[in-house]
Amino acid sequence: MSEKKSRENKADLITRRGFVSHAAAAGGGGVLAHMMGGPADALHAESNPDAAYGPGPASAPAPEQTPIPRRPFGDTGTEIPIVGFGAGSRFYGSTPDDESAAELIRAAIDRGVAFVETGANYGPDGIAERRIGLAMKTHREGVFLETKVDERGYDGAMREMERSLERMNTDHLDLVLHHLLSSEELVAEVAAPNGAEKAIRQMMDEGVVGHRGFSAHLPAVAQAGMERLDPQAIQLPINAVRVPDFEAEVIPSAAERGIAVIAMKTCGNGFFFPANATTPDRIEEYGPPPGAWDRWDLPTWTDYIHYVLSLPIASATIGIDSFFTLEGVAAAASSFAPLPADRMASIHERAQIFSSTGYWIPRDARQNG
Repeated sequence: MSEKKSRENKADLITRRGFVSHAAAAGGGGVLAHMMGGPADALHAESNPDAAYGPGPASAPAPEQTPIPRRPFGDTGTEIPIVGFGAGSRFYGSTPDDESAAELIRAAIDRGVAFVETGANYGPDGIAERRIGLAMKTHREGVFLETKVDERGYDGAMREMERSLERMNTDHLDLVLHHLLSSEELVAEVAAPNGAEKAIRQMMDEGVVGHRGFSAHLPAVAQAGMERLDPQAIQLPINAVRVPDFEAEVIPSAAERGIAVIAMKTCGNGFFFPANATTPDRIEEYGPPPGAWDRWDLPTWTDYIHYVLSLPIASATIGIDSFFTLEGVAAAASSFAPLPADRMASIHERAQIFSSTGYWIPRDARQNG
C-alpha cells in the first residue's frame, strides 16, 4: 500500500474525541470556537466525546431547532434550502460504511437540509449515489435531489442518468448538471446536436428531470455556458477568498437571467480550517501555505457560510462528513442574517491567506500564492 493511500485510510473517520484532540494540537478549545464562530464551551464537545458519528444520549432533551430558511431557485418557481448536503468526497470518503452514511443523510433531511447534491461518478462504483439511495428509500419526499453527468454525448449522458435513477432509488431527479465544464470547447460539445444537453432536455420532456444546468470552475466558462446552454442553474466554487472571482460578473449576469446560482467550496473543502471532524482529502497537495493557520483573525466557519449566503445565490452546498459538521452547517444556516458591506469586506480581506489554496482554483493562482 502506498504511503498516500495509507494516510487516506487513516483519515477516513475521526471520532469526536479524535477531533477534539486534533483541535487541541492546533490550539485547544480556541480552535473549536474559531471554526464555529462562538465561545469554545458552546460546542459541548467534551460532554459526549464519542458522538461525532452518532446521535447524542437518548435521555438528553432535544433542543428546539430553528428551521432552515429557503430561497427561490432562480425563476423556476421552486424553492430550496439555503444550504445543501454536499455528497462528494468529504461525504463518501469519511463515512465508515453504507448505513452510517445513509443515516447521516436522513438526519440532514430531518434537520431541514433537504437539498442533496452529488455526481454520477463520485467515488468508486458510484458509492455516493448508492449511499444516497439507501436514504431515499425512506426520505425521498420533499428532497431536492441533484446529480451531475460526466459524459458529453447523448448516449453516454442518457446511460448515466438512468444509472443514477437506479442507484438512488428514485423515479425522478430534481436537477441534473453537466459536471465540470472546463473549457468553452466542452460547452460546445455538450450543446452539439447529439450532445449531452439533448439527453437532459429529453429527460425533462419526459418528466424524469426537473431542472438542468452545469458546473464550472472558471468565470469565462460559466459565462460561455450561460450564453450557449441557457441553463436554469449553475454550480460554482464561490467563497470569501474570491479566487476565482465569480462575484464581479457571473453572479450578476445569472441574476439578470433568472438563473439559480449554487455555491460550492464555500468553506474551501475544509482546507480553510486547522481542524475538521475528518481530514480533508488532497489537503497535502492543495492545502494552505505554511503558517496560514497561525493567524488569530481568520474567518470562522460561520463567517464563510454567512458571506456566501449574503450574495444573490439560491443555496450553498457544503461537504458533510459527520454529524458534528452537519450540526455546525445547520446552525449557521438557521442563524443567518445578511451581512453588511463592511463585514463582507473584512471577511474577504482576512481570507486572502488562502488565495492559493484549493484544487478548484486556476493553476497560476496556486503558483503565485
